[in-house]
Amino acid sequence: MITSTLSFAMHILVGSYKVLAPLGQLLELVLPYRTMAKAVAGKINFNTKHLKRGDPLPPYNGKLRVYNMRLCPFAQRTILALNAKNIDYEVVNINLADKPEWLTSKSAFGKVPSLEIKEGVCIYESLITVEYLDEVYPQRQLLPKDPLRKAFDKIIVEASAPIVTLFLKSVKAPDTITEDNISAFSKTLKYIQDQLIDRGTPYLGGDEPGYVDYMIWPWFERLLVFKEDNPNLKIDSEKFKILTAYLDKMKKDPAVFPYLVPDKVMLAFHESFKSGPNPNYDVLD
Repeated sequence: MITSTLSFAMHILVGSYKVLAPLGQLLELVLPYRTMAKAVAGKINFNTKHLKRGDPLPPYNGKLRVYNMRLCPFAQRTILALNAKNIDYEVVNINLADKPEWLTSKSAFGKVPSLEIKEGVCIYESLITVEYLDEVYPQRQLLPKDPLRKAFDKIIVEASAPIVTLFLKSVKAPDTITEDNISAFSKTLKYIQDQLIDRGTPYLGGDEPGYVDYMIWPWFERLLVFKEDNPNLKIDSEKFKILTAYLDKMKKDPAVFPYLVPDKVMLAFHESFKSGPNPNYDVLD
């Protein structure tokens, strides 16, 4: 009886292996995307010259193209989505203080990011470009399929507005910072940390970063750089232990890491805003 039971169990195991082996081979093809994303991102020149008035429009070569500014946190969202999805693309950087005449033909509002999906066909605004990419390129979905979960992820992105406000004021108009700005900033940090706790996952998007993580990351990258120079932007590592650990993981993500800006460069670029209307956009050349 024991022998027959063992034989039956072995039969089940062998049969399961035959069924699951092809699945395992499929997973081996799908799971390495994070390494692949880093490899593809590593081949892309993020630091092309920022084109200005009088510079010609580069000929379109058929590749997906991002009209970008290397240190723009909004445009960074589109770059991160492209990296995360392992999509090949090219970057055309724009001098936003002295914009090329042709920019409005690529972005009606004269802003970045703009995503050229085929010659003369462009979509713009950061969140819109990312949602478009997630619909058209199905590999590694960034937005949840569940409508309720998707809604909550978008709420977190909207809720991050006080972080954006305080950062921009700190860089451009520190005299306008109010106690309400600082209080809203702290409440937002707590809200995001509470979301991480409630979800019980390493990232807001789950076991790996998703839409919500990549859409709020550009602001946190800047907070981590400016925290030593500006106490208003400091994240208390004791009070926000889980948030701090999350940010440490995000900084190492294969979609994020290749696009990081050295701290000294980030500080120098934003400092140049204070000295005149024409910051040095090509600080990474």
